[in-house]
Amino acid sequence: MSRRAPLPILFALAACAAAAAQAPADLVVVNGRIHTLNPAAPAATAVAIRDGVFVAVGSEADIRKLAGPATRTIDAAGRTVIPGLIESHVHSQGASRGEAQQPFRQLHSIGEIKAWVRDQANDRPEGQWIQLPRVDVTRIKERRMPSRADLDEAAPKHPAVFTWQYANRTVQVLNSAALAVIRLTKDTPAPKGGKLHFNPDGSPTGVIENANALLVRFLPGRSIPEDKHLDSLATLLRRYTEIGITSIGERNSSVEGYRLFEKLKASDRLPVRVNVTIGLSTDGSVEGTEKAIRALPFKTGDGDDWVRVGPLKIGVDGGALYGTAYMREPYGPAAFSLYGISDPKYRGDLRVSPDKLKNIIRTGHRMGWQMSAHVTGDGGVDAVLDAVEASNADSPVAPRRYTLIHAYFPDQATARRAARLGVCVDTQPAWYYKDGDALFAALGRKRLDQFIGLQLWRQAGVKVAINADHMQGFDPDTSLNPYNPFLALQTAVLRRTEGGQRFGDNQRVSRLEALRMLTIDAAWLSFDEKRKGTIEAGKLGDLAILTADPLACPEDKIHAIRAVTTIVGGKVVYQR
Repeated sequence: MSRRAPLPILFALAACAAAAAQAPADLVVVNGRIHTLNPAAPAATAVAIRDGVFVAVGSEADIRKLAGPATRTIDAAGRTVIPGLIESHVHSQGASRGEAQQPFRQLHSIGEIKAWVRDQANDRPEGQWIQLPRVDVTRIKERRMPSRADLDEAAPKHPAVFTWQYANRTVQVLNSAALAVIRLTKDTPAPKGGKLHFNPDGSPTGVIENANALLVRFLPGRSIPEDKHLDSLATLLRRYTEIGITSIGERNSSVEGYRLFEKLKASDRLPVRVNVTIGLSTDGSVEGTEKAIRALPFKTGDGDDWVRVGPLKIGVDGGALYGTAYMREPYGPAAFSLYGISDPKYRGDLRVSPDKLKNIIRTGHRMGWQMSAHVTGDGGVDAVLDAVEASNADSPVAPRRYTLIHAYFPDQATARRAARLGVCVDTQPAWYYKDGDALFAALGRKRLDQFIGLQLWRQAGVKVAINADHMQGFDPDTSLNPYNPFLALQTAVLRRTEGGQRFGDNQRVSRLEALRMLTIDAAWLSFDEKRKGTIEAGKLGDLAILTADPLACPEDKIHAIRAVTTIVGGKVVYQR
């Protein structure tokens, strides 16, 4: 027999609900062309936000009824309004630290590199070290690193070092002044795992591999005080809002890094929501992995709508730009020149053995964590999915939304396997745009036709988020990896490289599909699809008013779109 509340209580509850429904909104946006991305009601002209949440979406007449004396009204002036963009893969802490140490500049050729070094030499005392900004060889017009002679010409009296680093491989080029400082000769022993290069006459070429230990005691320290780092980080996060970004995924952080975002939040300097991925350091044993995870003071999902703990992350292979992605088949002779390799059997670097991968993933899954892996090559993805499948035999993995980070070379079998396991993908179309021309020459058409294969994933039913992997620089278009989400969207739609080439046209997606990958599908990866990604009542009040409509403007102009106004939780965090 059911128990019913007394009528007076029911009337009181109804009255409270009615009063709440009629309470004025804190902010309303009217006169907009709103793409809600909610399939049940895809279009609207106005929206109301109260207490940080959308409370109504619909016509201007209906929404204006929710405005009170204290309500802020924003006239969108007929502009396009979309849900706040989710930039699901950035390294904002590293980028902000690097910018505070030395502002980043993208250098495009050996000539630009020499000019930059020359300017640095003119600005500092003789003998002071010059450390070049990171430049990927795929972005250098000559498709080579600067040589010792190049650096000598630009800075004959200053020790200078160019570093090309990724995963397990670090290649550095030193000029003659730097070689003299570290006293490198043919008799110098290489550090363990390192290699020193010499000319036939025994003189150093200037190139060293995995031998930073020879340099580290000579290079000036590059640490910065925490307050300076926080200021730089706050500045970068504000820059994200200028392009309509309202949430980010910090893709490799730590307990200390998580606390930095909490400090920005506590001082009211956090303009975007942050999902923090925690890098997992372990020996690969079950016991070692358990110990590392138990040492963490939180788990996936802890935190709030502003700063939340995301997955654990492991590094499985290297990168496609560096010839260290672990591939099923050897790279081949065409890749030798770009990557500096010569072994015809070379397939890249698998940093974690298959047995250790299974230990780590099964242990993290058993201990309640969402897991993710940096894995670029198709051979590396095979190894990860083998480990995920082993974990799935213990208990279902799909509810944990295991995430492949990068996964650049999918095929139908891989995509179907990932879909069956409920695995998600986080990938970067801008790398196709920036690096596709160089990679085509090195890897060939077959691999480039599948590179960033969005349709392969999508048609198999895999949730995909597109993003930037932003890691150096503050400009949305000229950073090392541009964080302009509209460049990612345009590239997903056009599949056109910076040089104008197109590979794998069948991997193009529609504008709406690409926009979903920046919003609702990106929210899925962090279990936020009920709170973010669409404009509908009950979800967080995050939106962007744009300079143009990404679903209607000329395809090749999508990248030029910017935010006019960005709103997070009903608060205007950016206004042009």
